[in-house]
Amino acid sequence: MTGSNKLKRSGAPVFWGIPRKGKRRFAVNPSPGPHPKLLGIPLRVLIRDVLKLTKTSKEAQTAIVNGSVTVDGIVRTDPNFPVGLMDVVVMPSLGKVFRLLPTKARTLYPIEVPESEKGLKLCRIKNKVTVLGGSIQYGLHDGRSILTGPEVSIKVGDSALIEVPKQKIVKHIALKKGSLVLVTGGKRQGEVGKLSEIKSGSVSRPPMASLSIDESAVEIPAKLVIAVGEEAPLVTVVVK
Repeated sequence: MTGSNKLKRSGAPVFWGIPRKGKRRFAVNPSPGPHPKLLGIPLRVLIRDVLKLTKTSKEAQTAIVNGSVTVDGIVRTDPNFPVGLMDVVVMPSLGKVFRLLPTKARTLYPIEVPESEKGLKLCRIKNKVTVLGGSIQYGLHDGRSILTGPEVSIKVGDSALIEVPKQKIVKHIALKKGSLVLVTGGKRQGEVGKLSEIKSGSVSRPPMASLSIDESAVEIPAKLVIAVGEEAPLVTVVVK
C-alpha cells in the first residue's frame, strides 16, 4: 500500500497563499524534486497564486511548458516542479528575477532581485564526504552535490556562493562569530543578524545559534540560520 498522491488544500503550506476553503478540495501536489513537499512551492502555484501573473492554472501551465521560466539557470517545463529556499527564478520574457526567501509574513516568498544576481545562489553545506581519488563531495541544502579538489575546504554548516547553472563555487562563507546570518524559520524568520556563537547541542536540545538582531540578543536553533556574508550579505536576502 502507498500513500495518496493528492494534496488537500487544507494540508497545503500556508505560505503558498491559496484559499483554504472553496469549491476546489485539492491543491497542486509538488513533483519529486530538490526540496521537501512542505518546504517548496510548485511553479504553477508560484506564478498563479503568489506572483499573480496569470489568472488560471491553465495559463500558468502553458507559460511553464513553453519554457518561459528558469530555475537556477535551467529551463523547467514541469508545472509542479518545487522551488525553495534561495532558488533563483527568472522569467526572461518579463525581465524579472526572483529569489525565494523567508520573510516575516511567509516562510518563503519570491523577492525581486537585480539582473546581476540571476546567476548567483547561496547554499548551506549539509554534508561532506571524501570520495575515491581524494576529491571532496559537498551536499547542499537544495539537493545538489558539488565535487571539488582537496584544496577547497568548507565545513558542514558553512555556506557557499555558487554560480548557477555551472555549479562553480565563487566564495565560501564560514558560520562563525561575526558572520551575518539569515533566519529561515520561527518568529524571527526573514531577519538578518550577527552570529555570536554556536552552542553545542545535547540529547534533548539541538545546537543553538546566539545572534544579535537589532541590538537584541536572541537564541535560535542552528538549523534555522544560514550564513550570508561577513560585513554585508553577498546577495539580496531581505525585503527592502
